[in-house]
Amino acid sequence: MHKYFAFLLLICLLTACRHSSGKASSGDDGAAVEIQYAKGFGIAHATDYTTITVYNPWKPGEIYDKYYLVKEEQTAAPEDGRKVMIPLKSLMSNSATHLSFLEMLGELDKVTGVCNAGYIYNPTILQGVKEGRIKDLGDAFNLDIENLLMLRPQAVMTSAYNAEDENSKRMKQTGLTILYNIEWQEKSLLGRAEWIKFVGAFFDKEALADSLFNRVVEQYNAAKAQTATLSNLPTVVSGQDYRGTWSLPGGRSYSAQLYKDAGATYYYANDTTTSGSIPSTIEEVLMNFNGADFWVGVQASTLDELGRTDSKYKLFKAFKEGNVYNINKRSNASGGNDYWESGVARPDLLLNDLIKILHPELLPEYELTYMEKLQ
Repeated sequence: MHKYFAFLLLICLLTACRHSSGKASSGDDGAAVEIQYAKGFGIAHATDYTTITVYNPWKPGEIYDKYYLVKEEQTAAPEDGRKVMIPLKSLMSNSATHLSFLEMLGELDKVTGVCNAGYIYNPTILQGVKEGRIKDLGDAFNLDIENLLMLRPQAVMTSAYNAEDENSKRMKQTGLTILYNIEWQEKSLLGRAEWIKFVGAFFDKEALADSLFNRVVEQYNAAKAQTATLSNLPTVVSGQDYRGTWSLPGGRSYSAQLYKDAGATYYYANDTTTSGSIPSTIEEVLMNFNGADFWVGVQASTLDELGRTDSKYKLFKAFKEGNVYNINKRSNASGGNDYWESGVARPDLLLNDLIKILHPELLPEYELTYMEKLQ
């Protein structure tokens, strides 16, 4: 019995010594936060820190990176991840898709650097670049590391890629905190939008992020419910030929899901294997979609421009009847397009746009946000 108590005393002493060293053990991340749709990250709350785990989409079951969010520098955190002081005071973002989340959270003023400013739509960010408050660090795949070091943001939010490219290695070598936002790998629209919770956590705005996301889900599901009992489901085709290839959404893609939720009939709806694109020739698309009632997602601004691009486009029913739409309503001259920016965070608006096109009687007062009809 004395040996048993001696053993317990030794364990207690060892535990006390470990905690007094200022380090925390790995293992228990705390109470998990419910993530409804996203598969790429997790959030958990321990007593002294919040754990953010980014999962590897290319190697299921593996962790891509882990962050321990603390509010005081002296707070101990496990050593199997990166300790990050929150809320962040400055951030460099290398993807325009992050900006809509930051805007919704009221944190655009923390952005001090971006990539490819010419392809950004957000007016606030563009004004910051123009005034010199925000630095354009060039191509996201060939980042201006020297200016990034001079900028010295508290963190760099970047899209992760399934490769150890030289650009990523050089970013890591700067010693800056790299936050991997992999929302683009999600297979559902609401899954992509839920990454606002990931972004919000780094600004100590989890409650706001949760509220904003729940509102998007509520509005998306309310719009979806309006088409659930419809019997008239018009057919739809999307995109156009680019250098000999017409990429069409696979049946498991979020675009195909969007068409279904909007009350459309889509040729590849029964494809259960493709979450990406299905490459086709214009002849194949004509064979399968020539009778489509609506055509969305073209690049042209007018029907005449589209017809001059390829005379075969004039053979489509949607072209003949003038039911063709692009996604350029919110775009600028340099190439920025809000469809690819805020559309990531607002799938409810993407859905409303399609419902307005396919079933205008359901949304009589709604005006298209991202899409516009070719004249």
